[in-house]
Amino acid sequence: MNNATFDSFYQTLIEIGRAIGRAARTGSAAIATMSWPALAVCCVLLAFALTIIPMALFLFVMFMAIKLIFTAFAKRAERGVPTPYTSHDNDKPL
Repeated sequence: MNNATFDSFYQTLIEIGRAIGRAARTGSAAIATMSWPALAVCCVLLAFALTIIPMALFLFVMFMAIKLIFTAFAKRAERGVPTPYTSHDNDKPL
C-alpha cells in the first residue's frame, strides 16, 4: 500500500533540493563573473550580516527582557503590600 502523505512529502523534498541546486549554480555563476574587488566587498558584507545583525538582535531581546523584569519589580514596590481579599457579600441581610 502506498502512503500518499509520504509521497507528497518526498516530492516536496525533491523540489526543495532542485531549488537549492539551481540557486547554488546561479550563485556560483555570479561569483565566477565578479571582479576581485567586488568579490572582496561581497565577502565583507556577508561577514557583517552574519555577525553584527544576530548580535544586535540578541542584545535587543536581552535589554527588553531586563527592562521588563526591572519594571515588574519597580511596579510591585510602588503598589505596596497586597491587601487580603474580603467578601462584601456577608454584609447583605438574608
